[in-house]
Amino acid sequence: MEPLTMASATLAFNALKKGFSIGRDIESMASDLSRWMSALSDVEQAEKEAKNPPLFKKLFNNKSVEQEAIEAFANKRQAQAQRDELKTWIEFTIGRQAWQDLIATEASIRKKRQETLYKQREKRQKFMEIIAWTLTVGAGAAALYGLISILMAHQAKADEPKMTTCRLAVQERVGKSGLICFYTGANNTQESHTSEVYLGCQRQYKCKYDPRPKGMSLKDTLKSIKDALE
Repeated sequence: MEPLTMASATLAFNALKKGFSIGRDIESMASDLSRWMSALSDVEQAEKEAKNPPLFKKLFNNKSVEQEAIEAFANKRQAQAQRDELKTWIEFTIGRQAWQDLIATEASIRKKRQETLYKQREKRQKFMEIIAWTLTVGAGAAALYGLISILMAHQAKADEPKMTTCRLAVQERVGKSGLICFYTGANNTQESHTSEVYLGCQRQYKCKYDPRPKGMSLKDTLKSIKDALE
């Protein structure tokens, strides 16, 4: 049993009006009356739900909450106008008691739909709301994890030493079999290490970028290294 719309109510209402205009009795229009009452019950229920929409509707519904509330209110006003017009017809042609009997029948229809259709829809809406909350929390957690990962990656990159190419500038023999290999890189980066004569000095390699002010000459630097080794 699916919810009916205001359009369904209007179709049934027009059929009732036509029936009254040609003198049909109310019993012969029981099907149209039932359809009209069921549709009005659904319209009123939709208006109640529009006042307090579930989260999943706010997140995934194409219509805005305000637009849906306005439409529900307009439908309720239209339904009330139909009810007033039908009441006038019935009380004028059949009598007030007939209208009271119809009101009781309408209450029975509304109760039946409340116990079946509306409760089932409420369960579906609660289930969808749980899914919506889960998706929202999951998306938030994923976004937070992504942000933390980016920040950590940036921090790790910032912590990594900047490298440059150090090229052999000078090599000088120390003692009988030793060599001092002196390298320079960008912005006066300087590195040195010792090697054996038979191995020689590596021509270039990646070294830590360590810019230094240009002060001590290459000759003085080599001399201080040699003095430290002797």
